[in-house]
Amino acid sequence: MAEKDDLNLAEGATAAKPKGGALKLVLMVLVAVLIGGGAAGGALYFVLGNDPAATDATAADTQRPLIYRALEPELLGNIEGPGRIRFVQVGVVLAMRDPKVREAVDQHSPVIRNDLIMLLSGKTYEDLNSAEGKETTRQEMLQTIREVLEQSTGNPGVESIYFTSFVMQ
Repeated sequence: MAEKDDLNLAEGATAAKPKGGALKLVLMVLVAVLIGGGAAGGALYFVLGNDPAATDATAADTQRPLIYRALEPELLGNIEGPGRIRFVQVGVVLAMRDPKVREAVDQHSPVIRNDLIMLLSGKTYEDLNSAEGKETTRQEMLQTIREVLEQSTGNPGVESIYFTSFVMQ
């Protein structure tokens, strides 16, 4: 076995003591975090875009209040049901922010109504009887309205639509 004199415990403890090792480690970690944060911030800046005019226009557009426009009269169509033909009557309100879009909706209302009635007429009673089916139909109707406005004005403009009544008979 080794004797105490051979180990030199007292001398080795003072000679092997590191000077500033923990401080260097903290500084290296801090520098790495700062470089990583700067790289992530730069990547987000370029990915999300740096066009202030576009962000100002988008922010200004979401600041405007919603304009609601009901399609009058309510949409009425026939749907196929179990054993017989059934009818569906749907009240629809459109939500938009631009008054020009409201004018476009008024101007192209016959085309919008036609396309929505054709969409409803292609549905079955089972399609419209569930909440999921109604939501799917609502999304399809919104897409149809946006397509009509995009083709006629170049601006889809309508943010959302809402059912104010939904009657099946």
